[in-house]
Amino acid sequence: MNPDKHGPSLSSLISKLFNYSKSHQGFILTSLSVLLVITAYVWFISFGSWTRWPFILHYNVYYDELASAFQHGNLSLEIQPTPALLALHNPYDPASRQFNNIPYPIDFSLYKGKFYLYFGPVPALFLLAIKLLGAGTIGDHYLVFVFISGIFIFQSLLIIKIWRRFFQNISIWIISLCILFCGLISPIPWILTNARVYEAASASGQFFFLAGLYFVIAALDRESISIGQFLIAGTSWALAIGSRVTQIVPIGFVTLMVVFLTFRVFKNTLRSNAVGPLMSLCSPLVIGLAFLGWYNWARFDSVFETGFYYELAGPFLQKYSHVLFSPLYLLPNLYNYLIMRPKLNMVFPFVQSVPGVGAIKFSFISLPLIYHEGAITGILFSTPFVLFAVIPIRSLLPKKKEITDRAGFDHDAYLFNWLMISLSGSFLFGFAPIILYFFVETRFVVDFIPTLILLSIIGFWQGYNLLTHKLIISKLYAALGIILMIASILISILLAFSANADNFQRFNPVLWGNLIRLFSR
Repeated sequence: MNPDKHGPSLSSLISKLFNYSKSHQGFILTSLSVLLVITAYVWFISFGSWTRWPFILHYNVYYDELASAFQHGNLSLEIQPTPALLALHNPYDPASRQFNNIPYPIDFSLYKGKFYLYFGPVPALFLLAIKLLGAGTIGDHYLVFVFISGIFIFQSLLIIKIWRRFFQNISIWIISLCILFCGLISPIPWILTNARVYEAASASGQFFFLAGLYFVIAALDRESISIGQFLIAGTSWALAIGSRVTQIVPIGFVTLMVVFLTFRVFKNTLRSNAVGPLMSLCSPLVIGLAFLGWYNWARFDSVFETGFYYELAGPFLQKYSHVLFSPLYLLPNLYNYLIMRPKLNMVFPFVQSVPGVGAIKFSFISLPLIYHEGAITGILFSTPFVLFAVIPIRSLLPKKKEITDRAGFDHDAYLFNWLMISLSGSFLFGFAPIILYFFVETRFVVDFIPTLILLSIIGFWQGYNLLTHKLIISKLYAALGIILMIASILISILLAFSANADNFQRFNPVLWGNLIRLFSR
């Protein structure tokens, strides 16, 4: 007797129940991981007080100032330069300002007697929408929390999507651990405990970049490309560039990759079918760039000037404008960002970032005097799990049943290779402006670390798939990966504690005292 004639068989019911149970368990575990990380974010940004989110600096309302200017129909800030500052022969010269003892708002841009912000305007536009609803002053640290949380959410969504598409044999509890890992590694805890306008701009750019990347991958992972998801992706990328202009480099690369794959998808059909999806992706980018160009021209009489040249900074930027980005910094910066070792201490928090020594290691390179090395720990020390990113990708493709389309190629392998190239390029092109920049700081790591973390996680999964037929070795391999994840999380948190010890003592001295006593026993 065929049981299907009278209803589903017992085995099919058990299979469906098992799959539902597994899916339900996965949802619970991943949701708990996300909730735990967001809770940790609240703890860090409040310095352990949970409800009180203090300003790191008393002037930590830069984006609120810009939103207020927009609210009143102005592009310049409402704060006015002092007559003494405007009377200087060269107000951009730090020595001149210091000699005359003239106070100034640091990192404002001064042009034709008015103050501006060189930071991308997008976060201020979101604050403007909130302020129009009656909100009061909103500190930059709130923006940092929102955008850092958004980065984590889209990293988690990408992890889950890639897992379901290519690595379903990986255990769900490992996926949950990967989600915890990507949310708590350096420089995320550091940024949350040092949340200012700089971190807000970087986090905003990376959030919108990852959002666009997620919707692009979601659009491409279909039988027919989703025009709506391409439109969301293009809009997200336009907002990313409007938050942090250096995002134009990785976004330009991934856009070219999308164009290439889109035409590959339509290889055996009318190429005109690709026009609609690509227009929906590129149109928001073109409109966003046009708006940004107008915004720059209306303020500084140049579509390419963001206000960075007119910044009132600690160093004399205008004097060294020709070497703010230079290949001279390549080797020292690679050393600082990749292999700079932290200082080890015998007391809590045990590890500490120290000023980079890349210039000393490459003393044969004559660097400009403006070159600056802030406190930094190389990612190979702060996040050793990234070593999995070097696993050869092509030789470790998941062994899946071939799915061949009408063009006669393995669609899964092709899409996977495209994804790996896109992630690798996103990391490299996000890293490129940072390693060519004269200023070394921990906060810049957020511009490239999310895609590197995704590559590391995928590399870890690939290695595990390769070793599945070797029981003992695969278990040892998994144990190594888990140990490196946990070590990366602990080191990253300790580095945040040491880098911002003054803030913890200032805002929560009781907590800091308890931590010192706890780890001094």
